Amino acid sequence: MGHRRRFSAFVTKDSNPTPAIRHSLQFAREFIAQHSFDPRLQVKLAILVEELVTNALHHGGKFQDLALLLALQEVGGAVRLTLEDDGPPFDPIAVPPITGPDPETGGGIGLAIVHAWGEDPVYMRSNDSNALELTLR
Repeated sequence: MGHRRRFSAFVTKDSNPTPAIRHSLQFAREFIAQHSFDPRLQVKLAILVEELVTNALHHGGKFQDLALLLALQEVGGAVRLTLEDDGPPFDPIAVPPITGPDPETGGGIGLAIVHAWGEDPVYMRSNDSNALELTLR
């Protein structure tokens, strides 16, 4: 198994989450640069990290301060992603597959990407925290 790298962020409910989202994307790019992943996997990882972190901070951190931990690990040419946050309970795996964006808000695409690209997904809720693990190939 490859080396595991971690990124953490804390965003207060009244602050702008954009810097934390940018930092998480930079973290993913640095992880990608340390490995020789297929270019398609590189793009998938960057998009998925941005979507998951954005959703956690925008939705989970809407009414409360939010702590987030993102871990990436290379496993046999694939990436095992773990995202933990202390926001309200939300299981993205349990959400039915989405066929297109919400016509009013444009939302839902991030969850569609999670369903389409995330293999072996596992969601857990414990100690008032959400944890999502999945593999990207």
